[in-house]
Amino acid sequence: IVAIDKETGRELWRVSRSPRPGWGTPIAVQVGDRVEVIVSSSRRIDAFDPQTGDILWYCSGNKVEVIPTPVVGHGLIYCSSGRTGPTIAVRPGGTGDVTATHIAWKTPKDSPFVPSPLLLGDYLYTINDMFSVASCHNAKTGELIGQLKLGRAAREHFSASPIAVGGKIFFTNDDGETFVLNPAPDFRLLHVNRLGEQTLASPALVDGRWYYRTADHLICIGE
Repeated sequence: IVAIDKETGRELWRVSRSPRPGWGTPIAVQVGDRVEVIVSSSRRIDAFDPQTGDILWYCSGNKVEVIPTPVVGHGLIYCSSGRTGPTIAVRPGGTGDVTATHIAWKTPKDSPFVPSPLLLGDYLYTINDMFSVASCHNAKTGELIGQLKLGRAAREHFSASPIAVGGKIFFTNDDGETFVLNPAPDFRLLHVNRLGEQTLASPALVDGRWYYRTADHLICIGE
């Protein structure tokens, strides 16, 4: 983990990590009067002091392959890992090993391999990209609200992260199919939009327009 001064580019500190790969982006969380830098990686979640690089706390429970970026809300950090691994909701602000004390809830399986979770209101949404099943959990308690099958089951079939726009949830698979869902508590599939091209990237939204990067084109869709 490397900290760099954003004004000068000067390296402030560098901390070596044990061989625990992780592909998600680190996130910063304000906890009381301190900031914690959260890194979700193989086998565990670490919180670093952004001033020194010291580990503030860590929590075990991730699977080996960790690509999703954590999301934060309701006083919890939500981390997903592995091919159909767990999603863990952990309370920040601890010290040392918090595995036994700070896990609010966790799912045994059905987490995404690549896409990050989506937190919308009181609900957390994930896509199991091995079986194309979207899950909705109560973000505070972990209660499973519902699951929906989104298209055909295929290994690593969803790469884009879900997004929420206009009170709807959008999951786009690698075939370029976007599944439009009504959010919880009335969690259901509304319709499917098809780009007709393969896409692995999450869409970008600017001024009411959707930008998709596909295998061959950049596509702009207006409302």
